[in-house]
This record gives sequence, C-alpha cells and structure tokens, in this order.
Amino acid sequence: MKDTFCSYYTNSDEITSYMVNRLEIEENDIILEPSAGEGIFIDQILNSNKMIQIDALDINAEAIKILNSKYQDLPSITVRETDTLLDERLDLLSSPELWIKQTDTLLDEQLNFFGSIGGHYNKVIGNPPYGAWQDYDKRAQLKKKYPGQYVKETYSLFLLRCISLLRNGGRLSFIIPDTYLFLNLHAKLRELLLTSTRIVEIITFPSKFFPGVSFGYSNLSIITLERTNKENALNNTVRIVQGFESANEFQLLLNDSQLPDNLSTFFVKQSDVLTNDKHRFILADSSTNAIINTALIRLGDIANIVTGFYTGDNKRFIRAADDSVKGSKNYEKVNPSQIFNCSSLSGIKEVSEGYIPYVKSASKTRYYREKDEWFVRWDEDTIEYYNSHPKSRFQNSAFYFKKGVAIPMVKASTIRAFYIENRVFDQSIVGIFPKDQSKILYVLALMNSDIVNELIHTINPTANNSANYIKQIPYFEPPKSVLEKINNKVKHILSLGEKGKITECEKLHSELNHTINELYSNFRK
Repeated sequence: MKDTFCSYYTNSDEITSYMVNRLEIEENDIILEPSAGEGIFIDQILNSNKMIQIDALDINAEAIKILNSKYQDLPSITVRETDTLLDERLDLLSSPELWIKQTDTLLDEQLNFFGSIGGHYNKVIGNPPYGAWQDYDKRAQLKKKYPGQYVKETYSLFLLRCISLLRNGGRLSFIIPDTYLFLNLHAKLRELLLTSTRIVEIITFPSKFFPGVSFGYSNLSIITLERTNKENALNNTVRIVQGFESANEFQLLLNDSQLPDNLSTFFVKQSDVLTNDKHRFILADSSTNAIINTALIRLGDIANIVTGFYTGDNKRFIRAADDSVKGSKNYEKVNPSQIFNCSSLSGIKEVSEGYIPYVKSASKTRYYREKDEWFVRWDEDTIEYYNSHPKSRFQNSAFYFKKGVAIPMVKASTIRAFYIENRVFDQSIVGIFPKDQSKILYVLALMNSDIVNELIHTINPTANNSANYIKQIPYFEPPKSVLEKINNKVKHILSLGEKGKITECEKLHSELNHTINELYSNFRK
C-alpha cells in the first residue's frame, strides 16, 4: 500500500520476517521504527516475545490513528506523529557528526563527545519513503540540517538520520531502492556507510516483490548494518546477494542453506569499495571489476558525451513520419513538402513552416537507422522561439548536425548504437562525439559490443543511460592494423544497411563483437 507521502507499506511476510530476523533483537533493546506506517514491522518484532521498548514514528496522521488503535494497551510502544528527518527530540538522541564531519572538519573537536556511545537506539528497522517531492522550503531545511547530502531523495536521508541514532554496535535493517549503491549523487552516503558502519548484508531484488505496488525503481534492496568505528568498518567484508526469483528465497539466507543457481553472491571488502571511483559498489565478477577499476582512459576522455535538444512543447513542434512510428499516436504527421535539408542553427530560411529530420527514439537496428521517423520544426521564426522560450533547451548545440554515435537514454537489455550525421538529436538521446573523428567508426563498433553492454549495465544498473555514466566506460584501443580492419567492417555495415542487407550486417557485427571482446579480455585479471 502507498500513501500520499510516498511511503510504501510493507505487506510481505517474507520481507518482514527476513528483516526482523536480521536485527537480532535482544532483551531490553530500544527500537526505532522511523516510518511505522501500519505497524507491520512492529507486529513481527512483538512475536519475538522480548522485553523491549519501541518508538513508532510517522508523518501521516492516518497511520498514527491506526498505530494508536493497535497499540494503545502496550505501554512499551510509544507512537508519535512527527517528521523523522526534522524532529528536534530525535536531535537530542543522535550523533550528527557522521555527516557534519564530511563538510566541516572544524567542528570535529566540538563533536567528539558523541563518539563514545553513538546514538540512543539499539535497533532501527524501516521502510522509509522514497520518491517523495520535497517543496523548496522543506528542501532548504534539509540542506541546512544535512550539509553535503543529496536531499531530493528522502530514503537516503532516512538512512543517514537513523545511522546517527544508532548506538555503537547497534543494528539497522532498511528496505530501500538499490540506487545508493552506484549513483554518483549518493557518493557521500556511500563514504559514510563504508567508514562508519559494518555492512552485514545487502540483498537486491525486483520491486515487483512488493505486492500490488508499482515503483519508479526497478530494483529494491534490504541493507543490514551495524554502527562501528572506521577501523572495523574498513576491515569488514560485505555479503551481497542478488538474482532472487521469489521473496520466499530470503529464508534460505537465514538458514545458511545452499543457495540455488539463480542467486549470485558477492563478497567485497569495504576498504576496496571505498577506493572505487565515487565509492561505487561494482557487482560483477572479478575480471569485469578489474576492467572497470584499472582502465587508465575512459570514453569521456576521448569523446564529448552529451544529451540533445528539447523544444519545450513536443506535441506542437515535432512530427512523425507516419502512423507506423512507435510512440507517434498523439503526434501530427509531417507534410513531406515541408521537409528540408538544413544544417544551420539559425533555421530554414524564407519558409513559414519547415521541418528537418530529428533523432528522437531508439533504432531498430545496430549501427544505422533504417529511415527518418521523426521531424522537428526548424524555420527561422521557430528557432527564435526556441532561443527565447524558458522551457526550450538548446543544449549542447555545438554538436547538432555533427558526425557521431547515438544511443537512447532509456536503457534496453541490449544497446543498439547508431551513426548520426547532419541531424539534430533529442534530449532522450545520448550523443557520443569522438574528439578525433577518425575514431567514430571504432566507437560505433565498441558501443554495439557485448562487453561494453555488460560494462554499461554494471557501472549503472538503473534504467537510464545517463551521459555521466557513459563517460565512465573503460576505453581500450587496438593496434593500428586492427583498428583499420574494424573501421573497414563498420563502413561495410553502413553501406549494406542502406541496401537493407540485414543478414550480412549481422555477420559482420558478430565478427566485430568477437574482436572487441577479445581486446577487452586482455585487460581482465
């Protein structure tokens, strides 16, 4: 169940059982549930029949009514309506030096007294809200309270807040999206996790395991950790398990049972993760990990990698070629007489309404597009509108009409990169423009290879091919003789593609794929 505060109430016995078990509840524990919802975790905790004290907090008045009704006869449970992230009573129980240290070392001496016992709670468990919009006033408050942290995503602040409330040796178990493991914007949070906690276990699984809820995240995770000092944190080895097909498999982890073949287990030392670029968790075999961590040159070093244009009103300014174009249902169709050849940022001269081919969507084929499916209005008057209208984004215009390689922003299981020339490309497209144009054909082959597809999904497992992550792809270049052979084969593919000879193209692609995979295998350890 989801509420208006973007809280997702946990209605899965397998999830709650696993998380409560991982808490290892003991007699006289003081436990915090910072986003208590309907009390699902509390109910599971009460089954342990231990003498404990629980503080159940929630910002939602309706949830508080339910909690008060359920637990009114249990003096060991305190229910309170509050904003956990800003609650002043919790401030008295926390050790905020965890995040202040990262941005203001001058305060370290003043805050040393917090370090001896840490926070107030022995255990914290929760399913904090995620994806919630913060108004600008609230965002300003959060920035002040959590300096240096990414405040647009509430779940990461809940995790930070609750770690600060843990006693040293206290344990936390949270169910949250898995994006904190690899997104750049969570680098500071990862640094804190790796240096101030002993991560016991992380499991990742599809969000569909939440019954009846649709998320904006493809994968969720459960992280279990203990608060500790830096030395213990860096010496710790984390177990990470992924590949779950059912929440029923969580029980296997609790029983130390032999795991089925579908589950992949990684053991990573926290000190090693800390040395990764932006402290990113790289969940791959050691050979793939070696490629990512040892590459001296990245794609972003040899190419400009950018996203493209936004009209500000696509339905008004973009046309589809015909009704067969995917996603064109609500778009008008272009009048062929209004299509022009133009490569000027100033627009088509002396026409009242004119369109040019526009790269807006994924390609059905690798290396080349079969035909132009989209067109964008480009007459001089409309260009003037684009330049003056606040919603239009004439971003990275220096790369419009240039030769390059394009991939869609929305990730597919297999990426189909294609050649672009003399085209404007949409903001939904990532354009790759080698600084040395003689490398364009090689980069085109590279972006269509299995090994680079694997690297992209490892570096950023989310659903988007963000330009910033494409820049991080390791770049290895073959000897000149091999490079010439690759370029010639790519040229041949582009020529065959114009003639519709798909089978011949796929044969050449297979050869290129083998060559590039072999090249990259030389850098596996």
